[in-house]
Amino acid sequence: MAIRWILPVLAIVLAACTPQGVATKSGSPRETLPAHITELTELGSVVRPSWSGDGRYFLYLDALVGDVYEYNVAERSARSLTGHFEHAGFTRAHYLASGDYLFCGPSAVDPDDPEKGRWDSEFYFLSQTLDSPAVPLQEACFEGPAVARDSMRIAWTRTNYPDKLLTAHSQLWTGEIALDGDTPRIANARQLLERSDLYYLAMYEPQDFRPPSEQELIFSAYGYRGGEVMGVNLNTGARVNYSRNWWYDEPEGIAPGGNYALVEREFTLLMNPSGEIDIWALRLDGSGDYTRLTHFSDYRGYGANNPVVSPDCKSFLFALRIKGGQHGNSDGLFLYDLTRSPLAPADFC
Repeated sequence: MAIRWILPVLAIVLAACTPQGVATKSGSPRETLPAHITELTELGSVVRPSWSGDGRYFLYLDALVGDVYEYNVAERSARSLTGHFEHAGFTRAHYLASGDYLFCGPSAVDPDDPEKGRWDSEFYFLSQTLDSPAVPLQEACFEGPAVARDSMRIAWTRTNYPDKLLTAHSQLWTGEIALDGDTPRIANARQLLERSDLYYLAMYEPQDFRPPSEQELIFSAYGYRGGEVMGVNLNTGARVNYSRNWWYDEPEGIAPGGNYALVEREFTLLMNPSGEIDIWALRLDGSGDYTRLTHFSDYRGYGANNPVVSPDCKSFLFALRIKGGQHGNSDGLFLYDLTRSPLAPADFC
C-alpha cells in the first residue's frame, strides 16, 4: 500500500480509538468547584508554582516569562524575589536544599516576541539573602529542571530544539550546584540519556527525583508513543516506562512517598497537547494504573495543569489552563485537598 494511503487510514483508526466527547459542559470549572478544591483568588494568574521543603512557602511566576514571587501560606501574602535587580524575566523557579533559589530565564528579551525566552534560557542562582542579583551558572536551561529535595542535585535537558525539529538532539544531564568557591557553579555534570536511547523518537524533559531515596529521575519522553512517563535509575541507567499507553502523559509533581506521580493527561497523540488536559494520579509500579483527580476539561475551553504536591502530602497546587493558549498557561491557582477528596487513591501518600 502506498504511503499516501497508509497515513489517512492510520489517522482514521486512531480517531476511532480516541475517547470522544470530553468537553461537554458550558461555563467555567471555577463556578462549580467541589468541596476539596479551593481557588487562591488573591494571586490571580499564577504560573509554575513550586513548594519549599517545609511547605510554608511556594514560589511562582507572574507570567510565562516573568518575575518570581514567594507566597507565605500562613500569612496569605507574597513578596517579590526578583524586583531588586534588572533581568529579562524567568521561566522557572525552584528552592534548593540549601534554602537558596534556582531560576531559569533568558539573558535578553526580544521586544517583538517577549515569550521567546522560554526556549532560550539559562540557569541562575539567587542567594536566599537577596542581597545581590541572580548569578548565571553558564548552562542552558530548556523548559524545566528537576531539583532534589535533600541534596544540591539537579537534572536538565541539553537540546537545540526549537531551532532544529526532527533532527534536534535531546539529552538528559545531572549534576550538583556547588557553593564551595567564589561563584556558584554546576559540578560533576554527567549525561544520563540521549535521544538514540529511545530510537530517536523522544524529546526529554526531567520532572522530579523520585522520593524518598531520590535515586531515580522521573522524566517526560515527548513524542514517544504519544508521550510517556518514564524513569531512569541514576546508578544503573535502567529505564522504566510507567505510563504505558499511547496518549499524551506528562509527569509533574510526585507524592513524597514516591508511590504516585501527578500527570497532565490528554487523550491525544500530539507532542504538544491541544488543551483538554486534566490531572491524574499514576501509580509508579509499572502497572500503568491511573486515577483521575480533576474534571476541568469537562468544560469547553478549559483544562488543568502544573500540579505540585505539598511536602506533607495533604494537598497539591495546580492551575486552570485555557485551551488554545500557550503551553503551561494559567488563569488561576487552586489548592486540592487530598485529605478530603473522594477521588484520591487511599495509598497516594
